[in-house]
Amino acid sequence: MRQLLILTIVVLPIFFSCKKNSGNSSGNPVDTLATGWKKVFFVDPSSLVDIFFVKNTGFTISNTAIYKSIDAGNTWTKLNETAPSMQNIGMGSETNAAFVVAPRFILSTHTAGATFDTTLIDDYSLTDVFFVDSTTAYLAGRGIWKSTDGGANWTKSYTFTTDSTGYKSLYFLNDQRGWVVRRDGLYATSNGGVNWNKVPTTGFDFSNGGSVFFRTSTIGFVADDLSFGKTNSGGASWTTTFTATPTYHDIHFVTDSIGYLTDGHRIYKTTDGGSNWKTEVFLAGASLLELHFTDVNHGWACGSDGTVLKFGP
Repeated sequence: MRQLLILTIVVLPIFFSCKKNSGNSSGNPVDTLATGWKKVFFVDPSSLVDIFFVKNTGFTISNTAIYKSIDAGNTWTKLNETAPSMQNIGMGSETNAAFVVAPRFILSTHTAGATFDTTLIDDYSLTDVFFVDSTTAYLAGRGIWKSTDGGANWTKSYTFTTDSTGYKSLYFLNDQRGWVVRRDGLYATSNGGVNWNKVPTTGFDFSNGGSVFFRTSTIGFVADDLSFGKTNSGGASWTTTFTATPTYHDIHFVTDSIGYLTDGHRIYKTTDGGSNWKTEVFLAGASLLELHFTDVNHGWACGSDGTVLKFGP
């Protein structure tokens, strides 16, 4: 473990929230944000690839840099820890976090970013990490890896025999029940990652990646490039409720009814469990990659050009 120096950068966030607008006098599209959304302008112009919060403490990352906020995303500090090809963040508490460094490293902290450890994983295709609680976490690559000490150590629990390339996305309800999207489909476990069974997802194509989110063992959601679907049967059957031409990037439901979906330039919101959607955010220039909510009143999104959006106070 090495002591981490913290470099405080001057980040002067400028917030704005505006009414929906289809353009300006020149006919060019402009950014539109629904009530409650604010945009934070960053000093760093790099694309931010993930964002995660526990209460008021959160991290966002570019491919090489880590930023931390302790005031719910109003201001950010750039940490002096760097790593190439960072892809995803998982947090188990305000102090425990792990960062996927492709293709085979995990950068972890147990001190809220004051210090970091780097762990080499015997896997060449790591893409996603998910914390169930402060100590139990899962990691997706060619196989599934599990940690029971907050991300300090990892044990391989399962090896897939199908194509392991491409992006993998994880979601766990608890330490036993979880799902992973792989390029050949959706898989589920009911015994903590020891065994995985393929879930039928007729009509969905995850060859270019996908997202998965479950509210209960029966109610879940998936998105591929062009379609968003919902199951009320644990994956036995799916209903496609939303289609569009851009690529979907992330899903997050804060209740059984209220959820959010991003396709790049837009964030959509549903208040009826995914049956109907409306545009909450449109960014004319930046592309939104990831979003995260801690409850119905607090949410964030990140994307290109150092863009961070905040929903809530």
